[in-house]
Amino acid sequence: MKSKLFHFYFLYFIFFSSCQLSFAESCDVDEENNLFNDLLTVQYWNSKLNDRFPVMYDHFLQGGYFIMPAARMSQEGEIGIGYSHVPPYLNWNLRLQFTDRLEISGSYRIFKGIEDPILTPLGFGDLSDKGANFKIQIFHPEDSDYYLPGFAIGMQDFMGTRSFKAQYAVFTQIFKKYNLELSLGYGGGRIQGLFGGFAWYPFRLSSKSYLQNLVFTGEYDATPYWDPEIEKHPKGRKSSSPINIGVKYRLWDHFDFSISSLRGRSMAVSFGAFYNLGLTKGFVPKINDPLPYVAPKIWEELGPNRTELAMSEDIYYAFRTQGFDIYQIWVFYDECGEKTLRIHMYNTYYRDESEVRERLNYLLGGVIPENIDKVIVTIESEGFPIQEYRYYMNFVRQWVNENTCDYELKVLTPMQEVSFPNECIEKLIFEKKPERFNFEILPKTRSLFGSSKGKFKYCLGLNFGINGYIGDQIFYSLLLGWNAFSDMGKIAAVDRLNPSKLINVRTDIIRYYTKRGITFDELYLQKNWNLGKGFYSKIALGHFEPEYGGCALEALFYPVNSNFALGVEGAIVKKRTVGGLGFTGKIRKFVDWQVTHRPFLGSQFFVDMYYFWEKANINFKIKAGKFLANDWGSRFEIARFFPSGLCVSIWYTYTNGHDRINGQTYYDKGVAFSMPLDIFYTHSDRTRWGYGMSAWLRDVGAFAMTGKDLYDMIFEYRF
Repeated sequence: MKSKLFHFYFLYFIFFSSCQLSFAESCDVDEENNLFNDLLTVQYWNSKLNDRFPVMYDHFLQGGYFIMPAARMSQEGEIGIGYSHVPPYLNWNLRLQFTDRLEISGSYRIFKGIEDPILTPLGFGDLSDKGANFKIQIFHPEDSDYYLPGFAIGMQDFMGTRSFKAQYAVFTQIFKKYNLELSLGYGGGRIQGLFGGFAWYPFRLSSKSYLQNLVFTGEYDATPYWDPEIEKHPKGRKSSSPINIGVKYRLWDHFDFSISSLRGRSMAVSFGAFYNLGLTKGFVPKINDPLPYVAPKIWEELGPNRTELAMSEDIYYAFRTQGFDIYQIWVFYDECGEKTLRIHMYNTYYRDESEVRERLNYLLGGVIPENIDKVIVTIESEGFPIQEYRYYMNFVRQWVNENTCDYELKVLTPMQEVSFPNECIEKLIFEKKPERFNFEILPKTRSLFGSSKGKFKYCLGLNFGINGYIGDQIFYSLLLGWNAFSDMGKIAAVDRLNPSKLINVRTDIIRYYTKRGITFDELYLQKNWNLGKGFYSKIALGHFEPEYGGCALEALFYPVNSNFALGVEGAIVKKRTVGGLGFTGKIRKFVDWQVTHRPFLGSQFFVDMYYFWEKANINFKIKAGKFLANDWGSRFEIARFFPSGLCVSIWYTYTNGHDRINGQTYYDKGVAFSMPLDIFYTHSDRTRWGYGMSAWLRDVGAFAMTGKDLYDMIFEYRF
């Protein structure tokens, strides 16, 4: 009996154990299947969310088809350059996506076979025209995930001669299921009435990547080519059909090619290249940037076993490995009896304030003694303190132990106005002199459009810079120039068609551009002060630029944590001689087409107003006062800052100079950019290179450089 019971319970145990084991195995299989299905679901929806319909560009590099525009735009920060042959014109085009809803472009149009009656005999070539365009995207197709059409308005050739001016509004609907884009719009000026277009990507979802970017495109061209008021070129006034059809192809997501019919009578071709300089993280990864400080952790208290000298060395070398250069450390007890360190440092590597703060968090959490209650870190630049961070070490230690997050620590240690050491109660335990010499090599570029000797003239070379400090706080800059390649040698230093009637404060700069050999482009001293409570000042003396030197003063009110700033500045300058470091006391002026020279001591005085729209990363600046050619007025500037460090700015100046070009009053306008050079490096660096160009080289609205601007120096450390 017992044997039978034993066998029964044994079989019972085996049976239910196997059932439970099978159930557990089936559960594991179900869980694995569920996880796999969940991952597939996530992948599917991610692909749906990230699947964006391509944007194509017309023959003038605007979002569109061939001639007609569309309500499509690229990502903000994208820059494009292109060339097109649209008979009877040759076009050089440039495009910038200024924001995600503003596209700005420009075209340099050459009238093929049409001579300029005055300039062509001098070597200018065929007649040409410059134009600027913009498009505002009211609603993106992507805003509704392509369920609703996009809507945009725009103007073409809205500045200058406006020979090809047009206005339009356009709707664009994307049908992702059919890989199709359709547009319908209405225009005025060169685009008259209804127009439309389509782009079909038959192989967009193909497994063959080389076919995915093949596009068949067509449009209804609403340009009345027969009208001589609209079509300026006689060979472009015949049209057999308003339908233009063709093919586009995109290679490697950076190069566009297109070919199309035009007016039913000829073929047009274009080529474009584009890259997002605004969002790029660099052409090479920052593999040589140090990781945030982790070890060794040196928390030993300040005392007999860890002297002030030993602590200073620990802090100095730890900061130096992170790209921070310390030049002073103070120790004292504050008014509340808290033991405090004050650290003055230069940031020589990093552009973003957030990255500087993050690295400081790790450093202070790693090398500050446990019996230090507070640390004040003061950021300096060009010999003067800009801002400071006050770290209460109990908060930092909580952050190290992961009891608080980055955001909480940022709130608890806000950026503040600079406080100054009190030598009566504070002890200086470490001091290092600022760098006496810093060497730089930068590209040197000069260019001009519209010279009588040719459409485009250039000068390429190198700048060799040496800068540093005399004493502790006087900044100096020496910039030598060398022109390696130039075709400006035969350019006359005067506009043959529209000579300036103002004193020639800028239009004679050609004489300086064509200087051979080594040139002294800069040689000046500058002293900056932080006066406290948001007030700053500077004085500068020397050769500020190739054409001018003198003395300049500036004062600025720019509180910490404020987006507003207000300043005043003034300068007395003299014109430099072309051949060296000397000055001349005369300046050129045309009177009744005759060259005269007058005594000259230049002066400029301005009130400056600034506002930074932080959400959009756009800086607004107004400079109002007296300009160098004795004209009074205001200069309005808008600058857009991109995550990569790229800055693009446009300006417009309105003064009472009454400068005339082709019978119309001219107001100075132009575009400039500045970019960080570390996008080409494997490490972070604060060095920048910039370039700007006015629509015309004129004297109206001109001012001389006066060293480093206070606002620019401070702004680049705060954002």
